[in-house]
Amino acid sequence: MKEHSNPGGARVVVIGGTGESGRRILRMLRARHPQLELCCAARRPRPHDLPAGVASVTLDMRDGAAALALLRQFDLAIIALGPMDAFGAAPHALCLQAGIDCIDINDSLASAEAILALDGEARRAGRTILTGMGLAPGLSGLLLMKLAREQASPAGVYRSRFYAGAAYGGGETSPYAILDSFKPDIEVLRQGKCRHEAAPWHDGHASFHFPGQAKAAPLIAYSAPEVAALAAPRGRSGVAAQVMTFDPRYHIQFLTPGAARFFGRIGRWKGMRQRLARMFFNSGQSVKKRKNADADCSLWVYPDDRPEDGWLLHGAMSSYDFTALMACAATETLLAGALDTQAGVYSVEHLAPAGHDALEAALRRYGVTCRRAGALRHQEDPLHFGWCQPVEGGAASLAHYGACWYDIVVHPRMTALQTRYLTDSAIWGLLRSKVRGLAFAGFVCRVMLRWRAHYAALAPMRAAHAAHAAQWARITRDISMFTSGYSRARELLGQNEAFALYRRMFLETGRMEMRWLWPVPEVIAETAEPATAVRDYWLAFVGRCEELGLLRGRRSGHGYAIEYCAYAEMFFLLGCPELANVVREMEHEALAYMAGRAGVEVCWRPGANGSANVSIEALAAPGAVRGAA
Repeated sequence: MKEHSNPGGARVVVIGGTGESGRRILRMLRARHPQLELCCAARRPRPHDLPAGVASVTLDMRDGAAALALLRQFDLAIIALGPMDAFGAAPHALCLQAGIDCIDINDSLASAEAILALDGEARRAGRTILTGMGLAPGLSGLLLMKLAREQASPAGVYRSRFYAGAAYGGGETSPYAILDSFKPDIEVLRQGKCRHEAAPWHDGHASFHFPGQAKAAPLIAYSAPEVAALAAPRGRSGVAAQVMTFDPRYHIQFLTPGAARFFGRIGRWKGMRQRLARMFFNSGQSVKKRKNADADCSLWVYPDDRPEDGWLLHGAMSSYDFTALMACAATETLLAGALDTQAGVYSVEHLAPAGHDALEAALRRYGVTCRRAGALRHQEDPLHFGWCQPVEGGAASLAHYGACWYDIVVHPRMTALQTRYLTDSAIWGLLRSKVRGLAFAGFVCRVMLRWRAHYAALAPMRAAHAAHAAQWARITRDISMFTSGYSRARELLGQNEAFALYRRMFLETGRMEMRWLWPVPEVIAETAEPATAVRDYWLAFVGRCEELGLLRGRRSGHGYAIEYCAYAEMFFLLGCPELANVVREMEHEALAYMAGRAGVEVCWRPGANGSANVSIEALAAPGAVRGAA
């Protein structure tokens, strides 16, 4: 690898920096490493879209002489242009001629083979090429190597399953890789060798149940770039030699295998590929506007037929985010000399265990952590929406910062989940056992009529907060829904039993909802100053609640004293005063969970009528707590 006398101030150019992944790479590197000299290179640069301090140059990789002259000005190139099969290994060869290292996010098997073939040339030039440093390949290889190091499959059989929601629409070049995956014949790894086989549309692995999804989704098998690395002679040594068979498949929301097979057939017609790619791009921009377009992205790699023993990445973020974070982690570890490599070409599968550990540590700092799949079924930790989230700095860079529940666009699966939590609850089951048949339908109708009456009774509250009319329409709708259901159950079951069961259902549902609203502990723990981040995030939430008139209080040292709660007032107005503190209970649990790895102590002293005195104090040795996590 090229020696950097000052790695922190290295000169880095992102080729294709105006694309979906390239823009994210630049933004994240700029946020996490402001000392880097970053430059965006593209055929059609858009300087106004770049983060402050990032330079912009025009670059057409088809003009070899001009590209070579430009590349010589940098220490490292990140190749994020596409479609990659249109360029192959040409950009990498130019980087070697320019005497610089490079990293790519290649997702093409044909290009992977050409790039890996540059290994001898890279060794002679004393340069390092990291290839396939994206989501799949990249993160998929990292999870695969974790399993191989565990020797999780005695027969060396591993499977990769990828899910992408439609909420992001996709970039202009990604449809080319998707179209290539529709081919009727694919290249697979079988018994350690690359083989051509008919695509398995209807075998025993044609569907998979991804996290957070209501049912199993149909899968599409494809020619994975990992096959090139695993089947090459270098891939049959070390940890990678444990992998004999690799079965990668994916599902994209709203894309059916039937459509994929059809497009795979007509895509071979002359001139059709480019037309279909444009059609797919336009379709992606259209479907992302659907109400049920999902924001999730999941990657699950597991041994044999045992998904529960696999490793999983899951988050409400796009595949481009995951790709960019992996590229940033690779950049960070390469510049720091932490990959334990000599000069040459490396995919994730070719790296030594020390390199895998370094990448995983860097990814953790960017908010990407994997979890053992079998540990995700605990009701006390309902992570239906995942846990991965980009970490770009402090609390202000995190999702939903400074927002409350009534500001955000909730996840499209939230309503179905809320309904499920209700119908699975003990109070629902007890009511169904006491009120049967048509009588239960009558009970529900009476609840709905009371909901309407309670909502009307809260009209003065809405009028008092007319400046936030949209939020207060939702707030009073929710509170009147809670009180109408609870008060009817109280009449039937008595206050003691109704309150105990309703409170339990409310807190379980709220815990699920707050896992969506606030970051998980792993994310908070990797912000610049975790203890400060927890406090800032909480106080920003409180501040927004103040603006909306949901509470009043005063800041005190490292916390906040809640002296008035609008939720409690509404519960009193609607005849359910015993519910006055349940919202605070929900927030207390969520804050304690979020702060669990930040090296802080949350001191929550509840009072009457929704009041509370909350302080967040840093522990004496926060570093020890973070290390234990």
